[in-house]
Parts: sequence; C-alpha cells; structure tokens
Amino acid sequence: MRLHNKFHLLTVGFMLAACSAPSLAEPEGADPQPEAEAAEAPAAEEEPSEAEPTEAEPAKPEPEDLFSDGRDALFKGQYAKAIELLTKAVDADKTKTGYRLHLARAYRYAGKDDEAAGQLEGILKTSPDHVDAGQALAEIYSAAEKWQDVVRVLEPLLKYRHDYPTYHMLAEAQYNLDDHEKARKHYEEALKLNPQSASDHYALGNIYLSGNFFALAAGSYQSALRLGLDSPVLRYKLGSAYFNLRNYFGRISARQVASGAAGEINDRWYLIEPVPGRKDVFRCAPEASAVYQIAKAVADGIEDRPDIHVLRATIYLNARRYAKAYEMFTDIGPTVPDEDKALFYYYHAQAAFGTGQYDRYLELLGEAIKLDAAAYEATLVDAYLKVADQHNQAGKLQKYIEFLALAVSESPQTASLHLKLGYAHEEAQQYEKAIAQWRMVLDLEPDHPQRMKLLNLIDKYRSS
Repeated sequence: MRLHNKFHLLTVGFMLAACSAPSLAEPEGADPQPEAEAAEAPAAEEEPSEAEPTEAEPAKPEPEDLFSDGRDALFKGQYAKAIELLTKAVDADKTKTGYRLHLARAYRYAGKDDEAAGQLEGILKTSPDHVDAGQALAEIYSAAEKWQDVVRVLEPLLKYRHDYPTYHMLAEAQYNLDDHEKARKHYEEALKLNPQSASDHYALGNIYLSGNFFALAAGSYQSALRLGLDSPVLRYKLGSAYFNLRNYFGRISARQVASGAAGEINDRWYLIEPVPGRKDVFRCAPEASAVYQIAKAVADGIEDRPDIHVLRATIYLNARRYAKAYEMFTDIGPTVPDEDKALFYYYHAQAAFGTGQYDRYLELLGEAIKLDAAAYEATLVDAYLKVADQHNQAGKLQKYIEFLALAVSESPQTASLHLKLGYAHEEAQQYEKAIAQWRMVLDLEPDHPQRMKLLNLIDKYRSS
C-alpha cells in the first residue's frame, strides 16, 4: 500500500515538472513554439483594427423627403424654412415641376414676387402647357399691372384649358391695354363660366358703354347691382346708359310720400314734382330711369361735378320739362369749366327755346358758336328757322319773314330757304320780293320740282 502511494506522488510530480520547466532540447530565450502562438491567437483578435471606422456617417435626405418637409413648412406659414427645404429639393431634382411650383408659392407668400416669377417662368420654359404655373405667374404680373406680360403668359394657355381665372385675368389685362374688343370677348366667356361675378358684369358694362351699346351696358350694370355691387359711379354710368336710351323718367306713376320733396330719392322712387291738389302725392320715376340713377349717385356721395348737374338738367330738357331744365341750367352756369361751356350754352339755349324765350335762345346759341364755331355754327340756320316757325304759328308774319331772311343770309345757296321766304313775302303781299326769291330758286335749281308752278307765279304777279 505504501509503495503504491509513493509511486502515485512521483508520477504527479513529474507531470508538474513537465508543464513548468523549460524544454531541455531548447535554449532559454528561444521563440515560443507554434502551438503557443496558436494558443495566444484568440487574444490578439479581440484588439480593434485601425482600418475600420469608429462611427457611421448619416445618409443624405431624399429629394422627396425635402419636398414633403418643405411643403409642410409652407402650409404652416414657415416661409423661410419652406424656401430653404424646397430649394434643396429643386437642386436635387430639377425635373420635378411640382417642386418648383411649391417653391414659387413659398416665395410669393414670403412677399418675394420677383423670385416667385423667376421660378414660374422657368417652369413654363420647360413645360409650356403648365396652366397652374401660368395662372400663378399671371396673378403676379396682374398685381404689378404688367398687362403685356399677363397677355403674353395667358394667351398661349387658352388651347390647354378654358377656365374662369384665365379668361378673367386676360380680359382685365386687355381692357387696361385699351384692346376693348378682345376684352369684351373674354369677359363674355368668363361670365359664361362664372355668371355670379359682379365685378365682371361691371367691367363688361363699361366696355359696352364706351362702344355705345347702351342697352347691353344697362343690362350689365343691372346684373352687377343685383349681385351686390353698388357704388355712386356705377349708378352714374347706369344713368348715362338710360339717358342714351332716351329712358329719361321711365314709367311715371303717382305715389303718396309723406314729408317728401321734389328732386329727392324715396326708397325705389325719384320724386319729380308734387301732384297739384293732392296732399303728399308726387309724380315719381322708377329705378329703371336715368333721372333716378343720377339722383341716386348724387345722394350716395358721388363727387360733386358740374357735368353731373348738367346731365340732370339735360334729362329734364329732353323730357320736355323746359321750365325746370332752364332753371337748373341757370343755377349751374357759373360752375361750368371753360372747356365745357360751349356744350353747356347749347343745352341752355334749347331750354330757353322750350320756354318761349326766343331772343335768349339765339343769344345763348351765339355764345356756343363763339366758343366752338366748328361744332355749332351749322346749327344757326336751323335755329333761325325754328324761331321763324314759332312766330308763324303765333300769327306774327313780319317776325316770320325777319327770321327767314336771317336764315337765308346764313345759307344763301339753299334753294329751299329762298322758296320759303318767297311764299312768306307772297302771304304779306310783297310780290316783288316774292318774285325775286322764286327766281333765285330757279337760278340755283333750274330743274326744281316746282319749276312750272314758280314760273306761273312769277308771270302772274309780274303781270299784275
């Protein structure tokens, strides 16, 4: 038993010595065996390699992500941020017109119209059929009153889309460029697509009025009023249209109006004059009349101008209310500017004639002729004839002859005047003077239709 235990201890001791003592076959300090290197290799692999990066670089954002973020910023009102993001999106992908369109919107919301216009012009260069970009660009040019640019941008787009904004902006630009015919056509097209546009009805009415299409102008102004657009100027223009349609007082009716006065507006009626013998009853003109609309313009505060008062007086004149017209012309005379006095005197003269003031009529007409002979001198002959006829109707033969002679002196080569004066002398039994006038008729017109009659009259009175 002891021998066995000693043997076991020796064996263990030899094994321990073999593991710890250096090999007898190798000198001290020699390189370790390959097995030892292999055993140590796993420890070497745990050290970091110098060739590998220590941190990962961030990935660049995609253009679509930039656009999405920029669009969100735009609609949040963050315009500077939107411009920054959308600019990056455009730079990353210049083929996307949607990116540029939103960038233009961001510029415009930020008050940078020039930059917005630059983006939109760029879109149209590459995509001439881009209607949304064209309309946005036209809005910028319209706001800046660059009417030629509006037309340049919008006219080519009509072949791609017929919609209200295009027709409206194009019509407005052409109107401001005085191309009223094209403006009229485009306003008419715009109103087919949007008949509720009061401003377009008003603008179209202005075009009709300037072209003397008075019934169409009145219809357009009425539509504007019906749709809620009302102003003293609109009323004045509607009154002018009615005036030129000779709708001076419309269908007059008698209405009871407590505490009213002639010349006032009462609701939808213009009070012309009180009805004699009936308390608080007036003759009234309706809304659809020139006198109502002009009075309404004045009541609503239109600029106090002499031409408006002249128009009101002229309405009374043409409605043959001569006494009131003459009174109104007399009152406003001192306020009429020099450049309008000739026409004013002409109208004032007509009112004087209507009241039977014939000398005053010719006096006022003479003032008009002094100021504008080219326009009014030709009316003098007719004026003498009118006065002559009035005297003839009144049985004043000598006055009749006097004014006929004045007419002849103004137009000595008019055979009809000599003929008329000849018959007047015959009626006054002034036969020699009558024969002289009839001979002048035949001298001026040898083949006059009354030739034989006149020859017989000449022979008759010459013989006697």
